[in-house]
Amino acid sequence: MISPSQMYGANQYNQPRQIVPQFPDVAANQQVLYQLAEGTGGFVIVNSNDLIGGMQRIANDQSQYYVLSYTPAESAEGSCHTLRVKVDRGGTLVRARSGYCNERPRDLLAGNPIEKEMETRASGEMAGNVTGSMQAPFFYTSPNTARVNLAIGIPTNALKFEKVKGKQHTAVNVLGIAYKADGTIAARFSDTVNLDFDDKKQLEEFEKRPFHYENQFDVASGQYNLKVVFSSGNESFGKLQLPLTIDPYDGKQLCMSGVALSNEMQRVADLSTDLDSQLLADRKPLVVQGIQIVPSDSNRFKKTDNAAIYAEIYAPLLAGANPPQVGVEVIVVDRKTGEKKVDVASRAANQPGSSIAPVGLKLPVATLAPGSYRVELRALDSAGNATKPRTADFEVE
Repeated sequence: MISPSQMYGANQYNQPRQIVPQFPDVAANQQVLYQLAEGTGGFVIVNSNDLIGGMQRIANDQSQYYVLSYTPAESAEGSCHTLRVKVDRGGTLVRARSGYCNERPRDLLAGNPIEKEMETRASGEMAGNVTGSMQAPFFYTSPNTARVNLAIGIPTNALKFEKVKGKQHTAVNVLGIAYKADGTIAARFSDTVNLDFDDKKQLEEFEKRPFHYENQFDVASGQYNLKVVFSSGNESFGKLQLPLTIDPYDGKQLCMSGVALSNEMQRVADLSTDLDSQLLADRKPLVVQGIQIVPSDSNRFKKTDNAAIYAEIYAPLLAGANPPQVGVEVIVVDRKTGEKKVDVASRAANQPGSSIAPVGLKLPVATLAPGSYRVELRALDSAGNATKPRTADFEVE
């Protein structure tokens, strides 16, 4: 499976964690804000109820500065680079980004004839001649707005490789469109992923499993038909679709995100600069208690897999003076018989001062016989509030 670094762009030129300073404690929400501000050349205005003072500081900062710019040399797409700015003058304050990443645009194929062809295939009735898998869990970013974490599995035997500059090369084009019920477009993205391998041995190793692709896009609450088309420049193309429902959310009530399942997890401390490129490209990884969870594209697991569940609980009361306890109930049922296989409850690990409680739990596939299952999550708090259930189907091989 391709790693997040291959998907979002790995830093080929710097030592780990140089762009955004290291988080001494990823659970310390306030500290994260300071670290992000330092790494991006900004400053933090803390919640001190002094709105006028904070606005005055912003106004002063906007009226007393010089802008220094330069044109960097060409670099590989997805690469990250550190920046250091020094001033040979006393009494000055230098505040600058600690680095930048050469990231691809959100709609990379815009205006390209390839995009028009793929959009025609997405809106048309013709099915693709390549199968694949797709999951699209969502996570609220603000009232009535959600970020969809798209994960796709593409059969590698459908990708056309050619020898270019001594390497085995292919370019995978991807177009995703969320259609409203009336056929209008609510959200879209397009992308090209270049894959290069030094020799046949590397290519053969890559072809042993499907190509795992990820992307993110924002969409308003509503009901959509999500369609994704992918191709690598030959006559073969894949077309995947699924219904996508984002429930209304006013930001004032206890609520829960969609459910992401995974069998690939990595410690944030071991991710080199993968997290840098994601944060600076405005992509939010799924992180809980220092572990990044990579969403599955198929939700198919072996009994020997280390499988996990990720979700987010949105509880405005957590940010209050007397926050309630928040927990989650997890139920696993056999989809064929309806028999309940698992029924457990767990307390959410909320961050102090934050109204968002990420949930990371083990999916007990080792205790399940091969078959088709559904996991159901429901959030509850000690104030007596409960959310509607969120579900995700999965298979155990």
